[in-house]
Amino acid sequence: MFPRSIPLALLAGVLISGCKKDETHSTAIPTTTVTRGDISVRVVASGTVETIDPVDVKSKAGGAVVKLPVEIGNKVKQGELLVQIDPRDVQNKYNQAVADDVVTRTALDQTLKDQARKDSLYARKVITASEHDSTRASTATARSNLVQSRAALDLARQSLEDASIEAPISGTIVSRAVTLGTIVTPANGQAAGSTIMTIANLERVRMRVSIDEVEMGNIRVGQSASVKVDAFADRTFNGAIEKVEPQATVTQGVTFFPVLITIDNHEGLLMPGMSGEVTIHAADLKNVVQIPIDAIRNTSELAPVARMFGIPVDSIISQMRPDLVSAEGATAIPGRYVVVAKPDSTYEMRLVRVGPTDLKVQQIVDGVKEGDKVVMLGAIIMNRPTVPPTLTLAASLRRKNEGAPAGNGTPAAPAAPSAPTPAGTPAGKTAAATAPKKP
Repeated sequence: MFPRSIPLALLAGVLISGCKKDETHSTAIPTTTVTRGDISVRVVASGTVETIDPVDVKSKAGGAVVKLPVEIGNKVKQGELLVQIDPRDVQNKYNQAVADDVVTRTALDQTLKDQARKDSLYARKVITASEHDSTRASTATARSNLVQSRAALDLARQSLEDASIEAPISGTIVSRAVTLGTIVTPANGQAAGSTIMTIANLERVRMRVSIDEVEMGNIRVGQSASVKVDAFADRTFNGAIEKVEPQATVTQGVTFFPVLITIDNHEGLLMPGMSGEVTIHAADLKNVVQIPIDAIRNTSELAPVARMFGIPVDSIISQMRPDLVSAEGATAIPGRYVVVAKPDSTYEMRLVRVGPTDLKVQQIVDGVKEGDKVVMLGAIIMNRPTVPPTLTLAASLRRKNEGAPAGNGTPAAPAAPSAPTPAGTPAGKTAAATAPKKP
């Protein structure tokens, strides 16, 4: 019995020793290598086709519609007859104005002849100056009457022409609010009048989409876009960003910005009201430095790093530039940072300048170089190492003249400068942020 219990005791001791050994083993921090590659940034949104600058046709003349030669969907040319308003009233006024013009013209001719005779008699001193002046006054009155009658004739002619409503532009009838016999209210200074129909040029249409504010950094006026609509699933229409409206809209707590896409529709296939999907070609980058977006965080998000390296968040904040983190009652604009694994098995937080992203990888303009190893910050939340490694802050992140460690006061190995440093900050100087290592 006794001899057989010895191996069991030895086995138990080996197992206990192995467990203790596993407990002190440090979990590897997940990293990825900075590489170069192509990034195709695409922003996808849905919207509805609408017309560009439609024209509402109204009438300056009032009355009943007696002729309506066009229907909804008809294409018309500029100057083509759209609606004929009953012209009898305006025709009578025009005829009266013509008659008044003839009378005043005849009266002026008669007055001019009479003045010519009076001028001759006055030159021979047959009539007095008073009689001569009276004739000249009559002539001036006749001229004034003629001007007034000509003005009335011109207004009457315009009213007669307004009864025949013509197309102001070439386009397509997209709506019509009247039928034969409809009484039209004239549009004048006192009344807006009734809209008879709406014309729009459908050779170019527009799609209004809402873009999430997160993606607005990739959106620029003039960028190309491809559009697909449900009615023509096998067709792709070409477009471009025409306008980005500055006023945001908030839907269920998410901020969106309206973006207008102009679409080539020379075939006339797209109709107002069609729904579809827009793919904006935001960027096509070739051979650029890139890393997964999971390796990048805002400087306002320090919890992943603090948990991984066993450092209080406040300690890191106290070492960082105040313009990058909200502290001491100040509101800052957050920057972007990564954590780089160094050859000496320590880690360094670096400020990076980012470019466009396809929501998988993001271009890095400045801060890291090809071949660097960066920590996957999203994965370290679940895979926290047993022994926290050493972390330092690069000079680009650190406050000026700040050399105190961000952890428990244990000095960290100096970090070699790798990211560009702002002016006035000594290159290569870093603030250590460490945590006590377990034995």
